[in-house]
Amino acid sequence: MGLQRLKSAFTLLLSFLIILFINSTSFSQEKQGQPETKPAEVQKVEVKLDKEVYKGGDTVQISGKVSPGMKVNFVEITSTEAKVQVGRLDRKDFKFYLTKEIPAFYTIIINEDYVAKIDKNGTIEEKPVKEIYAKYKGNKKWRIGEFLKESNAEVAFITPPKMVSEIKVWKTSVLRSVIGSRGEPQPSLTDKKDIKRETARLLQARMRELAKLFVLGKITTKEDGTFTATFKLPENAPKGAFTVIAVVDKDVKSDPAKFRCDVSFPKYYFPVAGTSVNIFGPFILALAICTFGVIMGAGGGFILNPLLILIYKIPHQVVAGSVMPSVLFSQGAGIYNYSKIGFISWKLGIGVGIFMALGGFIGPLLNQYVTLDEYKFVFGIVLLILAALMLWQTTPGYIEKSKKEKAILEEFKRRAAAAKAQKGQ
Repeated sequence: MGLQRLKSAFTLLLSFLIILFINSTSFSQEKQGQPETKPAEVQKVEVKLDKEVYKGGDTVQISGKVSPGMKVNFVEITSTEAKVQVGRLDRKDFKFYLTKEIPAFYTIIINEDYVAKIDKNGTIEEKPVKEIYAKYKGNKKWRIGEFLKESNAEVAFITPPKMVSEIKVWKTSVLRSVIGSRGEPQPSLTDKKDIKRETARLLQARMRELAKLFVLGKITTKEDGTFTATFKLPENAPKGAFTVIAVVDKDVKSDPAKFRCDVSFPKYYFPVAGTSVNIFGPFILALAICTFGVIMGAGGGFILNPLLILIYKIPHQVVAGSVMPSVLFSQGAGIYNYSKIGFISWKLGIGVGIFMALGGFIGPLLNQYVTLDEYKFVFGIVLLILAALMLWQTTPGYIEKSKKEKAILEEFKRRAAAAKAQKGQ
């Protein structure tokens, strides 16, 4: 009986092994019959430039190649060596943001034929980028974050967040500014997401205009994957190294292509302003304006300031700060000549000067919170008031009054000359 059970168990085990062998052989043959799965092809973007060195005003020829069937939709151009200090006041919660690592020049070329895809509550909406660009260009209160998202250009916003390592923050107020403080220091922004968001806002604060930060251009991609694009460097382009990155989408972009912008005489690069300027222009302008300004008893800065902003596109904070020390030269020369002819009341001048020093202390602190539009508005009001006063001085009543004042002035001059002659004896 036991031997019979042993034979049955052995027969069952042998049958099981035979079935297992047949199945494994069949599976192996089936697997061999299937084609091998190839690894996914790595999508690459190559970009190159026609030259390694350019000058302001030159046209940069951009070319390269992508995988067939793909298109280059964006090209990012960044000055990586020239950096500037930029501050921004968030008036919603009255926080002041500041960093010295913002690229002096930055722009994204967007293919004018690109159709942006916008996710609205799970529904993908397509819109030509030309329509989006026109909408934001006509809006003076445009926001860079909204434009980046709606145009899909956020996939090309790559280099500036990598350049900025820290953004300092203060909780501020107008009163604190008046007493000489930026406010109460807050923890600096160091998180990558926070830096990316705030860097975009600081770039908008520096460049101001949509057309300076984003350019609609023709990026032509052929069937074989080769592409071309052009970009004209502005005349006031900063000196130093630049990078160019071609972007297909979020996951497909090129390594940076590099070039340098050379600045040579008569142009000069001003690092604080982050711009290159033909030095003869501001010098001749300063000579003409300060000559006229000293005639009116001023340094001429109130005329020079708006012209430097309008003609040379220098940031208004930099213009205000740079013109202040330059006025010392015109004022010093004017003081010397006016004292020589005896037309200075030192008591009046010193008394007024004390309060001007107070205003000079408060002004620079407030200026960093003022936008360009506000700066232009206030400056325009001041110039209108000055124009009205000068117009009033041409009226018959004022001219008659000025004749009497002129007689008094002539008498004062005669007495000053007599006193000087008596002192010489």
